[in-house]
Amino acid sequence: MHKRLIIEAFKKGESSRKKLGEKKPSLVSIAEDLSNYILTEEGFSLGERSFRDYKNEAEKLMNNDVDINIKQYKVIVGLCRYLGYDSFEDFTSQNGLEKRGIEINEFNKESKVRNFLKEHKITLIVCGLLLIGFVVFQSINRQRWMVWQDDHYLEVGFDAKKYNLGQLKLYNSDRIKNFKKITPNCNTSFFDTQGNVKIWYGKNNEKELEYFTALGLHPETGKTLDPITVYMIKKYICHDY
Repeated sequence: MHKRLIIEAFKKGESSRKKLGEKKPSLVSIAEDLSNYILTEEGFSLGERSFRDYKNEAEKLMNNDVDINIKQYKVIVGLCRYLGYDSFEDFTSQNGLEKRGIEINEFNKESKVRNFLKEHKITLIVCGLLLIGFVVFQSINRQRWMVWQDDHYLEVGFDAKKYNLGQLKLYNSDRIKNFKKITPNCNTSFFDTQGNVKIWYGKNNEKELEYFTALGLHPETGKTLDPITVYMIKKYICHDY
């Protein structure tokens, strides 16, 4: 089941890049897209090399009944959602995949949690009310924060007003170092030597196009940024590209 999951994810990743104008998307670029998606949506970091290793292992075992084992639960959940499924159970049921002979405890966590919550709802609410003040206090004082300022993220102290307005974000060193808003021109390097995208774009609240140096969510709208394409470059940035 895991081998089917990773292969389907790579197929979708390849199709998405082809729709954006790439004729032969590389495995590295597709794996990077998957890695960035899992980081953005699930908050879990797994390098693109690991995704390629999973895919290569899956392809070697496609003609037999042996499955691969994706060890990271958040990666399994994230790939299912990337493919449009609600959960791993949803993925297996809609694809008619059997679970015989495979340990599925890890994969059933979501349904088990839902059942547990239903059975112990009142107890959990009481416990939550007793503990929430302490937990929030500890989290606020230990957690690092950042806020979007003009064209970059800046580390700041906790501010209740900004937090309530949704402006305060959990500190992310990668966002601090690598996520910047830029104004590209004909001299901008849009792709690396292997053809991988280096610039992403999205519209702000005024429906104006803005450009960024890394994949992620638009700081204003919260929508996932799109990778730059030759079409977008020629139309909006550099007509002579």
